[in-house]
Amino acid sequence: MLTLLALHGSGRDETDLLEFCQQLAPQAQIIAPRGPFAQAGGFTFFKRGSDRSIPAAEVMDRAASWVSQEGNANLPASGDVVLVGYSSGAIFAEALLSVLPKRFTGAILMRPEPLSPNFRFPGMPEIPILIVAGTHDERRRHDDAVVLNEQLVSAGAVVSLHVIDAGHGWARHNADLTLARSWLATIANI
Repeated sequence: MLTLLALHGSGRDETDLLEFCQQLAPQAQIIAPRGPFAQAGGFTFFKRGSDRSIPAAEVMDRAASWVSQEGNANLPASGDVVLVGYSSGAIFAEALLSVLPKRFTGAILMRPEPLSPNFRFPGMPEIPILIVAGTHDERRRHDDAVVLNEQLVSAGAVVSLHVIDAGHGWARHNADLTLARSWLATIANI
């Protein structure tokens, strides 16, 4: 059975991606944890530096802790698990992939940012990953998606990178959902 691990963005909560995931794969089991840190009326999976930088080592520690505590308790023992991360949830998904790449069947990373410019993922041969970036994303550098793509490909992942007409929020006409659904159909029996 397919399981989607839905990781919300900063200032959001565990309900944020439920509708998206239900539309993406109606028969899938959805696991949607809440980030542990309060932020802007919602929650986040990690705290950024005061300059908005990502403390990569700290995020990796949080991911390792999540896997050992919540992941072992909440993820199914068998079946396909696909990460679905949005914004900072996509960054946390990158950390989870780095900590335990063989546990995940694939990942959908929407509006992501690399953990660091020189981050090196462990080997993840042929893990399929979809990156969806926005052309007008005011919260990302113009090359973030390309840098992340190169880092993942260097680790052996099979990456499908799409830059769509969107800002940091959802694209018009359900473009994120359409891309994700089409991509997911190529890797899972849905």
